[in-house]
Amino acid sequence: MATENITPRSQLEQTDRLSIGKLPIGPLPQGLSGWWARVADRNSNHADRRNLPWCPALTAALEADLPGGLLLADMHTDTLLWGVDPLAFRESGHVDVPRLREARVGLQIFGGPTWTPLPMKNREQALCVSCESIDQSDALFPAQILDRVRREKGILRRRRAHRLAERFHQMIEADAGKDLRPIYSASDLEGLRHSSGEGPIGVMLSLEGIHWIEPDASAHEVEEEIASLRAAGYRMLALTHRFSNGLGGSSEDCHGRQGLTAAGRAAVRACFEQGIAVDLAHASPALIREAAGLALNETGGSVPLIISHGGVRRSHRVARNLRDADIRAVASTGGVIGIGVWWEAIGFDLADLWETKLARITDAFAAALAALKEPEFVEEMEDRFGRYDPYEHLAIGSDFDGATATPYDVTGLSWQLADLLARTDAEGAPLFPLEKLPLIAGGNTLRVLGKILARG
Repeated sequence: MATENITPRSQLEQTDRLSIGKLPIGPLPQGLSGWWARVADRNSNHADRRNLPWCPALTAALEADLPGGLLLADMHTDTLLWGVDPLAFRESGHVDVPRLREARVGLQIFGGPTWTPLPMKNREQALCVSCESIDQSDALFPAQILDRVRREKGILRRRRAHRLAERFHQMIEADAGKDLRPIYSASDLEGLRHSSGEGPIGVMLSLEGIHWIEPDASAHEVEEEIASLRAAGYRMLALTHRFSNGLGGSSEDCHGRQGLTAAGRAAVRACFEQGIAVDLAHASPALIREAAGLALNETGGSVPLIISHGGVRRSHRVARNLRDADIRAVASTGGVIGIGVWWEAIGFDLADLWETKLARITDAFAAALAALKEPEFVEEMEDRFGRYDPYEHLAIGSDFDGATATPYDVTGLSWQLADLLARTDAEGAPLFPLEKLPLIAGGNTLRVLGKILARG
């Protein structure tokens, strides 16, 4: 497995050209701050059901018609944000390594934001967010509260990104090769755990929001920042999070939802060159459209883009959710869209029956599929690539442990796949045929990541 280009923890501070200080980029919070982070986790990450067995209906279907099984991949969990030990089973939250093992997950991408603004009302009295909003993430990094007073915000967010990377490496080191394989290169994606339960669990590091880069930063400065994040272990980067920043617009920002800045365009190109996946979760429609233009015109061929987690506006109309045009823009690059499972994106009522919530998540998959099956888009894709399969652009992007309420924890993913299998179209035929299920479950995620990482 390729581990070159990963900066050792002892050198992370030395590579920080912003001089983030002499304080160690420490492990999980201890003492009072650790206790507070765990309390926040228990009160923020809800699931109707936890610790579910692998779904018997899915087992029967696989054994009968798909004996090779499938690989299960989830493109986004925020577990590392909460100061919990990811290797130890916990009663709260959605993801830990024991539950990944029980869920037979082959690849889990660990993400995290460095700035989570509290929603506020704009002039039209609609809820939105901006860089002026209170940062809820400060509560999870209490040792940095004083830093907010005596340091620039950008430096603080950069330090936080490296703290999350430190937690990822601590998890890998503590596991000592027992279950986890860090994903740094395309070859690391080979031989991951399938539904048989054998093989290593791939884990990859992702970041939501590069907030410290200014819009007028030079291309060289941007490239250095992206290289620093790559050296820290990141292989997926979202330029924005819930508000617009120096790289581009967010889908929820109070003050406008513009496209890419000059620095944002440089960041996208740097990610392409360095083999880092560009994640457009939280991006504005304009940013998605412009990033797709860059991806389609990249030297050497189109580079796939990713939406790691999101809802579908056709299914549930909120500002954050994806328009049909957003879905098709990402698919046009050969990319993949991760459908989330949390209530704000899906639109189920918290009091709904468990089966109703699963059905609403399946509705979101169906809505995304409908956007991908639009006849003119199908014709365009067939003309461009010679072939086109709309099922090759759907994936799972749960947003587990993202201060979210979901019907299940990670052990419920097999039950969601079974619900997809049970859905029929207007003629009574399977909407998600069994032969397409391995693509949605994880095959699409692996294929796209493999192409991107091979560029690095």
